[in-house]
Amino acid sequence: MDKDMITYLIIGLIVGFIIGLIFMSIISPKARKYAKVKRELEQTQEELNAQKQMIVKHFSHSAEILDNMAKDFRRLYQHMAENSGQLISGNDIPVIDLEANDDLSLTKELTLEKQPKDYSDNPSGLFKTDENKS
Repeated sequence: MDKDMITYLIIGLIVGFIIGLIFMSIISPKARKYAKVKRELEQTQEELNAQKQMIVKHFSHSAEILDNMAKDFRRLYQHMAENSGQLISGNDIPVIDLEANDDLSLTKELTLEKQPKDYSDNPSGLFKTDENKS
């Protein structure tokens, strides 16, 4: 064999090997499955990023609403505190003195003559053993 022929043979084998690898990667089922899984992974990552952005937006909006509610509550509390002193004086508020009330008839009506029994006088026999059952 000639030296040129061996060189052409080696170059042909290398080129054939490269073309074979490209052809197998495009046509083989594993390569198609790999490409499909890769596309699904990229799509899932995009969906996850979109969902994360949506959650961040939701929580920031919720925090803003809660902040507004807190400000409105403070404003309402200050309004009530300022105007309650103007609308009602200390003499208008009724005072109930519970210690000065010596009326015992009301106390007797609220208490029972006898406390109710939470149990029956007759035993049910639930906890009797065979020795005690007679």
